Amino acid sequence: MDPISAMATASAAFGALKKGFAIGRDIESMASDLSRWMGALSDLDQMEKEAKNPPIFKKLFSGQSVEQEAITTFANRQKAQQQRYELQQWISLTMGKSKWDELVRMEGQIRKRRQETLYKQRERRRKFVEVVAWIIVFGAGIAGLAGFVLLLKSHTANADQMVTCRKVKCEKLDNRQLVCIFKGANNTIESQFFEYLEFVPNEYQCKYDPNAKKDMTIQESLEEIRKSRE
Repeated sequence: MDPISAMATASAAFGALKKGFAIGRDIESMASDLSRWMGALSDLDQMEKEAKNPPIFKKLFSGQSVEQEAITTFANRQKAQQQRYELQQWISLTMGKSKWDELVRMEGQIRKRRQETLYKQRERRRKFVEVVAWIIVFGAGIAGLAGFVLLLKSHTANADQMVTCRKVKCEKLDNRQLVCIFKGANNTIESQFFEYLEFVPNEYQCKYDPNAKKDMTIQESLEEIRKSRE
């Protein structure tokens, strides 16, 4: 159901009614056209109500189309009201006001039936889609937040992780100091300085860093340390 289709249905039915009146047909023989016209008008009224209170997701993601739909619906409803006025004048003048009142009661019954069937079903579908959309949005948000927390924990765990590093080589820098290279898992490398007569452990716990000087040999690491102290 959309305003353009509803307006097209109303205009087609109204055109048929005008032709019928022009050739002298009675109301009863045009009941089908009347029913189509009244149903289309009822749909236009319902769509105008919905356009004034669109679903929140439609407001958020289709703002411009919501405004355009509201304008189109309003304009079509104005055209339908003009048709209604013309039909009222024609019937009241040719068949009497009582006949128009009878048609108004018939229109009320049609609107009531459509409200209890078509419009309620439409509203239930709209609410279902909105609930599903909220579930998807909240689910995606929770999943994204959980992924971020896990990634943060992973980085924190890697940053704080300690591994056993074993002494690979020591070299004398001068008469007072030694520099020793310790190597752990995944090419984790650390250097430590010791006094010449200080105890040098064979292993100790160092910070896990798999990317530290990954492409350098132990000899190259020692050479770099020497250069940094010159």
